[in-house]
Amino acid sequence: MAIRYNDELSQVLGDSEYSERHDIWLWYTLVFFEKSFDKEALPDYGMRDKMARYLQANKWKVDPLLQRRREQLTPKKYLEWITNERRLVEWLTKEIQNSTKHSQLNFPFNLSGRDLPIAILDVWERDLTEKTSLIKNLEQRWREHKTHDKKYSWFKDDNQKCSLAYEWLQKNTYLSIFRTPIETYEDLLIFFDNANYTSEQEELYIGKIKKLWNQRKYRSTLKGKSQYNFVLSDKTVETLDKISEQHEISRARALEILVEIEAKKGLYISEKLQNSKLLRNT
Repeated sequence: MAIRYNDELSQVLGDSEYSERHDIWLWYTLVFFEKSFDKEALPDYGMRDKMARYLQANKWKVDPLLQRRREQLTPKKYLEWITNERRLVEWLTKEIQNSTKHSQLNFPFNLSGRDLPIAILDVWERDLTEKTSLIKNLEQRWREHKTHDKKYSWFKDDNQKCSLAYEWLQKNTYLSIFRTPIETYEDLLIFFDNANYTSEQEELYIGKIKKLWNQRKYRSTLKGKSQYNFVLSDKTVETLDKISEQHEISRARALEILVEIEAKKGLYISEKLQNSKLLRNT
């Protein structure tokens, strides 16, 4: 349901329905392109009130601004694919900045989520044909970009793998000291989106991270265990293999179970030794 405003800004613009996107566009258009607009003026007023006061004092600018708004805002249907997903927002913002030559250092936007890339696109002074072409192209590129995510699928099921990736990359590659730590799968995807590694580098690095993970997992299974070498008869080894295959366990696990049972029951070794003793005495 449409939100209706009847404040001073809606009256001066002739807008009966509230649009946050229109507010954002007007605010940054005034900030960036109207030298006489002082966003720091009237500190006790909100954004809409500040814009209303400015336009009330400069009514001759209202119609040209409304015309610019009609000419510069890309139709909503071309923006529906843009969500608040952090990875998409970061990727899209970077791509739009590169295309529009917009610098956040010179023209900062205090926005987050999908509002940020859309605002940069909206304020860009180009006609709708060029803007629409750009956003459609970016949608296609985003879909293609995500098809490469399968190479990172190994990390998806465990955030500890992602943390290990950051640990390894810190030690073995150059990372900016200001780089946000990789703690989640989304963090990992965003990192590789911005890393500018070649496919060969990514494959090499991921392979080394997997190897380190497997080494650590293996070492963790050895805690509380020591390695021993025993000489067993071929017949005993064959029997041990049959037991292992039957229960689908390793030789070591089979031996552990047999030792545990003997320690609890104390039946088989004593019986075996007793039988051997009887045989020797006969």
